[in-house]
Amino acid sequence: MRKLYLYSLLLFVMIAWGLNIVAIKILVQNFPPLTITGLRILAAGLVIFVFLYMKKDLQKMNLHEFGYVSLSALTGILGHQALLSIGLVNTSATNGASILALIPLVTNILAVLFLKAKMTILKICGVLFGMVGIYFILVLGGGSFTKLSSGDFFVFLSVIAQALSFIFIRKASYTLNTKTITCYALLMGAGFLVVLSFAIEGQAIGTFGAVPPYIWLIFAASAIISTGIGNLCYNFAISQLGAGETAIFLNLSPFFSLVGSVLFLNEAFKFIQLVGFILIVIGVLLGTELFVRKPRVDKQVEVSVSK
Repeated sequence: MRKLYLYSLLLFVMIAWGLNIVAIKILVQNFPPLTITGLRILAAGLVIFVFLYMKKDLQKMNLHEFGYVSLSALTGILGHQALLSIGLVNTSATNGASILALIPLVTNILAVLFLKAKMTILKICGVLFGMVGIYFILVLGGGSFTKLSSGDFFVFLSVIAQALSFIFIRKASYTLNTKTITCYALLMGAGFLVVLSFAIEGQAIGTFGAVPPYIWLIFAASAIISTGIGNLCYNFAISQLGAGETAIFLNLSPFFSLVGSVLFLNEAFKFIQLVGFILIVIGVLLGTELFVRKPRVDKQVEVSVSK
């Protein structure tokens, strides 16, 4: 029952993150991309900080914990977002989205290397099914690979940065609650991004006042629901399930991006993309080993080994 709750929470996050791609696409068409990303993440961090501060639910960090949270902010917020933004300038959206689908696989590999997680045959099959499903949706359904470019390389670096951040979050969560990790990582990462955006896009900030009001509503929903609450729930799931198992769910996000594109951007939906979604669902079921009954003692042993 506990796992079912966590899986439902992750499903909500994938819907929010999938639809957030549509929101971000609208936002970057109206604002400088790095600047609006930094402000969006800063808004999410501030909302979470005020909420947790009023509930007195923020923990104090020691130097060791501060190091892991800082590394998470540098890799998952600054590194991932900045490298992704730079990469997508010089590559196609199809290439970028397909490369991002490697995040679960890279996360599972890093979890095995650094967290002593077990890469079972079912989890390997789950990752592979998910990747094939992503291929069906993004490549066969959306186009074909173009010639590899420097942009593809930067997107791949963003994948590594994101996967590394999940490892640091898992490390920090052994002694620090995930609410505190999420709050401070968002604030630190936003600070890094805002400084970077001022250096690169400072002259374009004057365009912010020339957008219709509904754009700011999209900004608020993206910041609070997708970025704020979404990261809070996802990081909590990492602390309970581990980085590798949680990352399997990332395969669902592109499907919800596709649904959002059809509903809100009037893009076409192809049958082969539906086949891809079915493969992704199979991959998630295999990767999470949902139908495998594990003795309670095994879970306790696994947690003690991870620590």
